[in-house]
Amino acid sequence: MRRRSTLLAMSVLAFAAGPAFAGEAMLGVYQHDIMDGISHGGHFEHGKDFVFGFRTASLDELSAIWAPHVHLIAGVNTLGGTDFVAAGFDWRIKFGQDSRFYFEPGIGGAIHTGEVNLPSPYDAGLSAAEQAKRLHDWTTKLDLGSRILFEPELALGWKATDRWSLEMSWIHMSHAQLAGPQNPGLGDFGFRAVYRYGEDH
Repeated sequence: MRRRSTLLAMSVLAFAAGPAFAGEAMLGVYQHDIMDGISHGGHFEHGKDFVFGFRTASLDELSAIWAPHVHLIAGVNTLGGTDFVAAGFDWRIKFGQDSRFYFEPGIGGAIHTGEVNLPSPYDAGLSAAEQAKRLHDWTTKLDLGSRILFEPELALGWKATDRWSLEMSWIHMSHAQLAGPQNPGLGDFGFRAVYRYGEDH
């Protein structure tokens, strides 16, 4: 509960600072812990994630890496599963008539409130009750293997008006086995509304 409160407080503070700059505010609903061929998916956690946050305008100061947007997002699970905060870069590729459609890949890092490195039920000297508890945790809880994870994401967007867009979005989190073999990953898929504030971009 304390970890969840800390993550939410960080997100709210960052979100409140967002309107000082031109950018985008986002709010969406995602299916949590999906089967996407990369994440383990669907066996441990359920429910929906409410995902909110903001993106900056394209940053000319970062032209050396193709002037990305910077995003900060937070996800809160409706059934008490893993919550997260993530930040990173996005690159927007516009296409279609009047450039109203766009594809936006991104990469970042995340921290989360889920389980990390659950103790083995096969350690020597365990009581029967402790072994049963650990085995239950191994088979019912999502152990992501690291508190800090990579956060690649993909979005396909439609700019409905000068201010509003709708995006279909996939978010993945894992450590790519850099923190050890325990790496089921966590995948979210959903839709989000995007409001553009400040100067249009």
